[in-house]
Amino acid sequence: MEGDDGVKEYVKGKVRRIGKYMENPREVHVVLSSEKFRFIVEGALLGDGVSFNSQGRNSDLYTAIDQMVEKLERQIRERRGRGRRKRPSVSSSKRPFQKEKKSLEEKEEEDKPPIIRRKRILAKPMSVEEAASQFALSKQDFLVFINLDSGQMNALYRHKDGSVEWVEPHSK
Repeated sequence: MEGDDGVKEYVKGKVRRIGKYMENPREVHVVLSSEKFRFIVEGALLGDGVSFNSQGRNSDLYTAIDQMVEKLERQIRERRGRGRRKRPSVSSSKRPFQKEKKSLEEKEEEDKPPIIRRKRILAKPMSVEEAASQFALSKQDFLVFINLDSGQMNALYRHKDGSVEWVEPHSK
């Protein structure tokens, strides 16, 4: 939909507020649309190698614009906060190394192995037979699936000797 001058000025004013959270916004695109009795406002902001997208939906156009801008602001603040947390504090880097007594809990946390890498996979619902046939065709070492019979997460694992193991969780 095409917004009138009042709506355009309102959007420009709201988008200018984002400047206090982001140093160099390069482009801002705002799309206004309506579906039956609801307005949809989509916003895309590009700047400094990052892009942010948000959407506001409401029966009132101005409320939808406010929702879209609030979501953009929240994304930018969270992004800025992540960068700040990663930097070491000045006071800790200037302190000479000191032996500190560690509590039992801290020692236990150190003994836990760190997570090296996270991999997200899609677990499709399928029967064990279907999973076995797909696994035979693949060259992967494991296949994770949702068992149609039990509704639980299962896995097929290929050993180095070529044998296949079916891993199925159960309670005692």
